[in-house]
Amino acid sequence: MDPDRNDFDYVIVGAGSAGCVLANRLTEDPDCRVLLLEAGSRDGALMMRMPAAVYKVYLDPRYNWNYASEPQKQLKGRRIPVPRGRTLGGSSSINAMVYLRGHPADYDSWEARGLEGWSFRHCLPYFRRSENSDRGASLYHGADGPLHVQRGKLSSKIFDAFLESASSAGHHVSDDLNGPGPFGIGRMDSTKKRGERCSAAVGYLHPARSRPNLTIRTGALVHRILFAGDRAEGVLFSHGGNMVKAYAGREVILSGGSINSPQLLMLSGIGPASHLLRHGIDVKLDRPLVGGNLQDHLDFGMTVKLNEPVSHSWMGSLAGKARVGTEWLLRQTGPAASNVWEVGGFARAFPQTHLPAVQYHLCPMKIDYHNDTLRVTNGFTLMIAQLRQRSTGRLFLRSASPADAPAIDFRFLSDPRDIVEIREAIKATREIVEQPQIRKLGSVEANPGESQRTDAEIEDAIRSSIETEFHPSCTCRMGADDDSVVDPQLRVRGIEGLRIVDASVMPDVVGANLNATVIMIAEKAADMIRGRPPLPEAPIERSPPAAIAEIMELRDRSEPLRPGDLHPYC
Repeated sequence: MDPDRNDFDYVIVGAGSAGCVLANRLTEDPDCRVLLLEAGSRDGALMMRMPAAVYKVYLDPRYNWNYASEPQKQLKGRRIPVPRGRTLGGSSSINAMVYLRGHPADYDSWEARGLEGWSFRHCLPYFRRSENSDRGASLYHGADGPLHVQRGKLSSKIFDAFLESASSAGHHVSDDLNGPGPFGIGRMDSTKKRGERCSAAVGYLHPARSRPNLTIRTGALVHRILFAGDRAEGVLFSHGGNMVKAYAGREVILSGGSINSPQLLMLSGIGPASHLLRHGIDVKLDRPLVGGNLQDHLDFGMTVKLNEPVSHSWMGSLAGKARVGTEWLLRQTGPAASNVWEVGGFARAFPQTHLPAVQYHLCPMKIDYHNDTLRVTNGFTLMIAQLRQRSTGRLFLRSASPADAPAIDFRFLSDPRDIVEIREAIKATREIVEQPQIRKLGSVEANPGESQRTDAEIEDAIRSSIETEFHPSCTCRMGADDDSVVDPQLRVRGIEGLRIVDASVMPDVVGANLNATVIMIAEKAADMIRGRPPLPEAPIERSPPAAIAEIMELRDRSEPLRPGDLHPYC
């Protein structure tokens, strides 16, 4: 190999969850040379390792792109934070570590759209291959994978009261939200190992980084993809003040996530032609849907004050921080070994639906933000997320420079059905919170507030404070149709030697936290890239037709935003 050519078999752009999985799996072949490029730094911060310290790192600009949306018309013109990991492990190094897969019907609906090989029967073996669960091996769980997954164990009277209240309100209390019936409320799993965060970097990349056929470059910002005719042959990136070209003999793989992957495609001339030309970018391939179909989970924070001193708000005091921090440093145990959001699950917004439309994350302390400063007080915070929105948005370039953050326009609540579903979800949640098991703790609803009862009042509270679960996705959607950005093998249509493996390829956002799904997609893609046969299908039943139809109905979304439609960046 000519050292001046920087030749590899594969160049992976982005060392987030998918990039870490691919770097590990592809370099299992000692004859396969892989270059992994990451714009951020290494993942060595102590606060990354400590699960309860997530809020100390997740907005740190050293580890986070700290994007923000365009002003959202239906959210009173507010800009919504869009944090994205900018370090080895990507968002898995700064997230809340919740491990959930979503409902099997999410994946079975992909198959129903013509995406052969993407039903839950096909995906479950890859979830199992990735997982090392403290539940042990079973049809639904793996016990020897790189990603360590543990059930929540934090003792809390708030958790106990919420689970009892959910049962009293008619909800199923589940012992395994990743098991055969992912419906109901219960203790959630999280990606931890011996009291520490198990990010994709910890689980996949660290064990592989000493392999001689893996080269990792941090602080490497990719400017564009290099082409030879209709084939991707490498990338151009800046590193240490120099511009460097790296060539891929087999494939260039984009794993930058739902913001950075479509941005890089457009910077490289693949995207909506009129938009690219406006920014002086030569059009390589006119692909209108690059950056489109943007989805996320809207997330409303219900907060409740408590008169009884049963919350974990004491952890926010100097003495509390010293106590839990010391125990964790000495033994990796105690409350600091918890990701705090240990109880949650899935519920309906409307009783007649077949699938959960709502996801809960419960924290046993009341969390408030004041001037970007987090403050905790006695009470609890219950995040209420809409799982499958109808409104879709689009990602735009601000300029032809990779250093400029893209414009992110979710168009939240542009479909009026979305706010109705969230409003009804809040009402359904109140049926849990107002049960006697929680009332006996001296509960007083703070947000939206017990006096906010009419539909108009609840909707105003939604528009004033709702944000997201930080799950942007679907901007390079996979499809069997010619308009889709990637095919079912995740290959970019119209370009040889270019593949995308990250959350952007989802046709629709799955109804759960996304990290487990992204890791599954990357495990499955690794077999595709290496030319291996897929793992055998799991012997499970297909989702009921009514459940699949309920998701398929979401295809009738509001008209997607197109370049030039009332937007200054087009």
